Parts: sequence; structure tokens; C-alpha cells
Amino acid sequence: MECKYCKNNCTKAGKQKNGTQKYYCVACKKYQQLQYKYTACKAGIDTMVVKLVCNSVGIRGIGRVLSIAVNTVMHKIKKIAAGIAKPAIPLHRKSFEVDEVRTYIGNKENQYWVAYCLCGTTKEVIDFVVCKRNKRSLKTIIDGLLLSGVEKIKTDKLNIYQTLIPCEKHISNAYNINHIERNNLNIRTHIKRMSRRTICFSKSAVMLAACLRIYFWHQGNR
Repeated sequence: MECKYCKNNCTKAGKQKNGTQKYYCVACKKYQQLQYKYTACKAGIDTMVVKLVCNSVGIRGIGRVLSIAVNTVMHKIKKIAAGIAKPAIPLHRKSFEVDEVRTYIGNKENQYWVAYCLCGTTKEVIDFVVCKRNKRSLKTIIDGLLLSGVEKIKTDKLNIYQTLIPCEKHISNAYNINHIERNNLNIRTHIKRMSRRTICFSKSAVMLAACLRIYFWHQGNR
């Protein structure tokens, strides 16, 4: 057998408990098998998980399509999200748009919001937070934008923003946030747990944040 890692020849090295033949590579000192029955370890599974998450497939749907356990799907999503670096906020931009998208955590009595910022020039998501819609939560996004030296911050007419953004930098006109409002529709279309009429809402804020991190910032989704 040819080694899967270094392409040298492998020698037989006993068998697994299920009778599958094991091989050992002297060059790279790794054990391996000719074929694996565990689907989750196959090459390309992580790429497929990313694509399915970003194309409105739920956790159980991903498990059915890829023939892997639901817990394994959740573990992979969290691991992929943890490896994605948050982009730096661009300095001295002309404008940023900020808006919130309503969703649920656990049940439909427990409303949460995905507040995020969109760059008006590049149409890229700069920052987001899964939170209750209150001053303390929105302040974490607004403070970062103000430190970047942005000229204008565009929002809807939610009164919380008036206390967080200096009036000379604040534009609160609905027609000035067309880009982010359109992006809200994309999010609801592409992320199953963000759809308006669905039973596939998130059971935890951690999983919702992980899926959004993949959707917004994973290289394979661009």
C-alpha cells in the first residue's frame, strides 16, 4: 500500500478489532488503513459542512446528507468557526451601515437579535454580535466603529443609537441603509435558522454565532 501522507510504501501492521487491516509507514511513522468506514474523517467533509451551512441546510440535514452524526456536525461547525479570524475594522471609511435581524434562541418566546455592521464600500460584514437588543450589546459594535475614524454611521430610527453615536456622525434614515436591508434578506435565505417561518431556530447562541461566523467570514463562502 502507498502511504497517504508521504507516498512511500507501507507494511502490514496487524488488524483493528473489527478485522480491518492496518498499515504502517516507516518513513513518516504513521498508521493508516486502505479504506475508512468512519465517514466524518474523509477528505472534503469540512468543506461540504461549510457549503451546506451557507445554503440553508440545518444540522440534522447536514448529518443526513453526509451520513455523519448530529453531534459530529455540531463539533465540526464549532471547530471551523473557532479557526476563522475576525477581520480588522477598516480605518477612516466614509460610512458603515448597522442593523439588527430578529431570531430566536431555544424557543419562540426567547427573542434574540443579530446586530451587525456592513461596510458601505465593500459590502463586507465587519462585525456582529448575537444579543438582546439593548444599549449594552449594541455599544460593543458602535464603539469599534467610532475608534476606526469612520465619517458616518447609518442606522434605522431605533432610539438606542441616538445615545451611542455622536449626532454629527449619525444618519438615521431608512433609505440610507438599503445595502444592509438587502443583506438581511440574503441572511434569511442562506441560513436556515434565520428564516422567518421555521422550526429550525437555534437551540444555543453559541451555535448561531458559529454558523454566522462561517457564513460571513469563511474564505470558501466568498
